[in-house]
Amino acid sequence: MAKAQIERWAAEHPSAPRVGRFFEVPLSYVVPRVAAGIAAAGALWYLNGAIFWNYKPESLSPEFVEEKKKIGDVAQRMNAPPVYLNPFSQRIPGSILGPEDVKDA
Repeated sequence: MAKAQIERWAAEHPSAPRVGRFFEVPLSYVVPRVAAGIAAAGALWYLNGAIFWNYKPESLSPEFVEEKKKIGDVAQRMNAPPVYLNPFSQRIPGSILGPEDVKDA
């Protein structure tokens, strides 16, 4: 009975796409909606960059890079053993905290 009601409704409204009938939806119905969605996503992408990412990180300044070169890859600490700086980029395993943890071969 429900199928007959849907068929009757679809016959009375020929311009409306029917749910579950993917190939019956005309491109003139789909394309503008897809284009609007892509345009909205692009506008949000641009606004996100314009609102939240409008500053340059301090780590890109020449002074920061120069100080980083002075310190090197190992930080000496006052009351603790030295530690590696940025272990991810140096590919140091998590079990190794500093140069003292490296076993001599």
